[in-house]
Amino acid sequence: MKKILAGVLMAASLSALAQSPSSPGAAEVRALGRLNGEALACKQMALVDRIRIGIVHEAPKTREIGEIFETATSERFLEMGQTQAACPDGRALSQQIEDGIQAMRAAFAGAMGKK
Repeated sequence: MKKILAGVLMAASLSALAQSPSSPGAAEVRALGRLNGEALACKQMALVDRIRIGIVHEAPKTREIGEIFETATSERFLEMGQTQAACPDGRALSQQIEDGIQAMRAAFAGAMGKK
């Protein structure tokens, strides 16, 4: 029972962390996670790969960043299924992704030692 309660509390705290990002660039990672969930739901695997590559190369490798990204991805993927939302045009989604990667790159420029 204690293990179950500890697991529930840990999951709740991780979800709260992902919902209230505190580090610079967290909002940009969350936005990319939402786009990733949308691309997954729309079976746009090339765009999913582009986001993954962007996150791997442009974001700090921290647990917080990973959790923010994964939580946002899952939330948007589930929203797309529950609301039966129409998939956006591939070109429009691709442009949103590129804009999001550029915004994330700018937000993390100092943390990643880049200019």
